[in-house]
Order: sequence, then structure tokens, then C-alpha cells
Amino acid sequence: MLFIFCASCTTQKELVYLRNLDTLTTESFFPYKYPDYRIQKRDILYIHFITMNEELSAILNVGSGRYATQLYQNETSLYINGYTVNDSGNVTIPILGQVNVLGLTLDEATRNIQGKANTFLKDATAIVKLISFKVTVIGEVNRPGTYTNFNNQLTVLEAIGMASDITDYGNRKKVLVVRPNPEGTTTYRVNLQDKNLLLSEGFFLLPNDIVIVEPIKSKSFKLNIPTMTLVLTSLSTLILILSFIQN
Repeated sequence: MLFIFCASCTTQKELVYLRNLDTLTTESFFPYKYPDYRIQKRDILYIHFITMNEELSAILNVGSGRYATQLYQNETSLYINGYTVNDSGNVTIPILGQVNVLGLTLDEATRNIQGKANTFLKDATAIVKLISFKVTVIGEVNRPGTYTNFNNQLTVLEAIGMASDITDYGNRKKVLVVRPNPEGTTTYRVNLQDKNLLLSEGFFLLPNDIVIVEPIKSKSFKLNIPTMTLVLTSLSTLILILSFIQN
């Protein structure tokens, strides 16, 4: 029974993130390595134009009136009201027509759209954001699922936080980041307990990344501990009863 009790315990060091990061004695610095995301087909963009002409703004901007802020509050409205990059890599904007954004960063796409706007509009400012920034977190987390990020950056630790952290059965040393891209799929194996995570290309996530948290090897054993305990308790009780009858 003592062995089962010890085996069922999860040690404190197994639950700590970046546990070899010493911040008490020395200052640590890790170079910034955020990858530039390049727009892909079927991405959804938020495109907004700021102009002094109200009539023109009403034509250019979806829902530019009183209820504009309500148009981007859920997944369905994001899809309906955003600008989807078609298979040719273009977005179709009223008055401006088709603008190619495939393979561009957000800054490059903004400059491209702004340049097209300058041809047709006077004193208009284009704002472009990616609103289809989704990541999927599955495996040994408390709330597996697909999450939408409304920031330009997202780390693997933040994604784990969105999923309400890793369960006690999750292996923080073996987390897989799967990154689809136009050429294929790239994978990164990261250790959330190692400070070198901060230097990994899998630390900053990109849209459509999948984070997979593997279970610890002893998970099946730990899950069966209640059954094993019940069996052993029953056997002990039976032995005591038989001993009592024999005596």
C-alpha cells in the first residue's frame, strides 16, 4: 500500500515550468525570436479605413455605424464580416477591387492596401489585422480546444494558459508544436521545464499551430491505482475474515 501511495504522488519539480531558470542570482537575457507570419489562403483579415468622408467610410467599412463593434464579437461574425484571402491570394475591397496579400506579413499587406487606397482615395488610412489567429491545444490539458488569439503574438505558455494549464498527468518535458505551412508541416519538440524553451522556434506560436501535450508514462498506472487499492483492500478484508473464521 505504501508503494502505491508513493507511486500516485506527483512531485513538485514535475509541475514547475522553466525550473532551471535562475532569476535569483543573475540576470538572464534571451534574444527576441518572434517569427514573421506570412498571410496564407483562407486567412481572414480585418481591414478598416479611416477617412474624413463619412459616405465613403460607410461604403468601405463593414458596419461602420452604431453597431460596428458588435460585428466582430464571435467566430461566426469574424468569418462573415472579415475579408477572406481567396485561392488567388487576393482580398476584394469595395472601390479598391482586388488586392494581393498572399505571402506578405501584416505590415507588408498594410502597405500594399494603403498604396492601392492612395490611388482612389484622398487622405485615407488603412488598418489591417489578422483575425483568424487560432491555435489548437490538445492532450493532457484541462480544457483542450481551439482558441482565437487577438494579439499579434502568442507564446506556447500563453496557449497552455488558455487551455487552463496542463493536468497532473501531462508531461511538461515533452510538448509537441505542429506548424502547418504552404510547403508542408514543421514540428518542434519543446521542454516547458527547460529555460532553453525561450530560445526555441516553437516558443512563439503562429496561426494554425497545434500544441500537443503528451501524458507521462505512469498515467495508466496512476489511473488504475483506485481499482488496485480496492482490490487489495478487498483481499486484505477477505484474508482477515478467513483468519477470523479459522481461529
